[in-house]
Amino acid sequence: MIDYKAIVSAVNHELRKELPYIGIERMSTKKQPVYPFFTYTVTSPYLNVKTYRSGGETQTEDVEIVISYTWVSEDSFEALSLAQQSASLLKATGTRQRLYEKGLAVVRIDGFGSRDNFISIEVERQVGFDLRLRIRHSDVKEMEAIEEVTLTTETQP
Repeated sequence: MIDYKAIVSAVNHELRKELPYIGIERMSTKKQPVYPFFTYTVTSPYLNVKTYRSGGETQTEDVEIVISYTWVSEDSFEALSLAQQSASLLKATGTRQRLYEKGLAVVRIDGFGSRDNFISIEVERQVGFDLRLRIRHSDVKEMEAIEEVTLTTETQP
């Protein structure tokens, strides 16, 4: 089983080390924090890249996961700057190394831009990007051993 909560938590920890703002899950029922803050959501939880099998019992997969990050602020330039800082931070060698040590490889950052919507455009500005990560995931399934096979020949009339 893939621990999505641990994956998102590891990335958020890296962001919050440099940018001391609160991050909440997008579409959360929690109270909205004060501006600025960021939201996150796992938009593509399971993009299978490659599957390996070992002895029929272990299946190892390289899986890509896309996490969408959006900065929310009352000021469009602040939201833009914070989103850019976050994307740059996730591209930095030190951050990538720390995430790699946790089993997370940063593949790329896509879709950087405005994420404003008509409902909140008069109140707040939203700018974000999509972070694509790759993980290696293994599942172990016990297989019943086949000890004996009996073949019979049937004749047709």
